[in-house]
Amino acid sequence: GTLTLTVCVLGSPTAFLPALLEGGTRYPGAMVLCLAPGWAQRVPSETSPGTWALLLSRGVTFEAGGHTALEDFVPPRRATYVTMTPGPGDGWEAELARDLECPTGGSGPLARRLQDPLLARWLLATRAGVPVPPTLAFVPGRGGTLPHGPEPPGLRLVPMEGDPERESTVRRE
Repeated sequence: GTLTLTVCVLGSPTAFLPALLEGGTRYPGAMVLCLAPGWAQRVPSETSPGTWALLLSRGVTFEAGGHTALEDFVPPRRATYVTMTPGPGDGWEAELARDLECPTGGSGPLARRLQDPLLARWLLATRAGVPVPPTLAFVPGRGGTLPHGPEPPGLRLVPMEGDPERESTVRRE
């Protein structure tokens, strides 16, 4: 059918690469990377006065298996969620993302969460119900950046702090 979900990442993909790849596997074509200001256009919202819609005329799409494609969208695709890599100052990304009708993200804490593959997998598995690749992680203590709660399916955490037999624990796991 027609794809109605368009998650747009404005600017550098570095902080969002795990989410782009995972999203491309789960929803092929829905994750779009916008690398230049000329690839997107703000237009007045038809449903929310005082806000803007973001229309994408070009973008890098993500598919299953990590495949990507540079696509021209005719007609332009409407972004349904927009995020960007936070940085100093107000770049073109911040200008395009200002006062949009769709939800937006791009805070420093969000970028740090997405840069941590273990945390990103934990959140995708527990909060979004997205199946994640089987993961074995050796962590200090309980894994300081992870939320409290039971381990989600597919993730196995092995605390290493205070383990006098670390080498044998690693071999056994």
